[in-house]
Amino acid sequence: MTSPTSAPSAGDEGYWTIQIVNQDRSQVGGRYICQALNDRQAQSIALRLAGSGRTVVGYDYHRIDKPLGSTVAMGQSQAIDSPGAWAALQAPPVI
Repeated sequence: MTSPTSAPSAGDEGYWTIQIVNQDRSQVGGRYICQALNDRQAQSIALRLAGSGRTVVGYDYHRIDKPLGSTVAMGQSQAIDSPGAWAALQAPPVI
């Protein structure tokens, strides 16, 4: 599990990417985007998504800027199945 990276203040509501980390790191875990009230709620969502499976060892989550066209409701998550979409979410913001 890693610490979040924050562009905006970590106490503010915002968006996070979450990737489930499997015991076999050669297998890509589930990837999600969520909107949360704060860092604590984002961690709670990540824990729920990770579940208690024997092959899951944790999760990585990172604070991101609001993605264009996002329809994720507050407190909810959405799976990201496309490698291209995931890469775009992980890209540093263009200044």
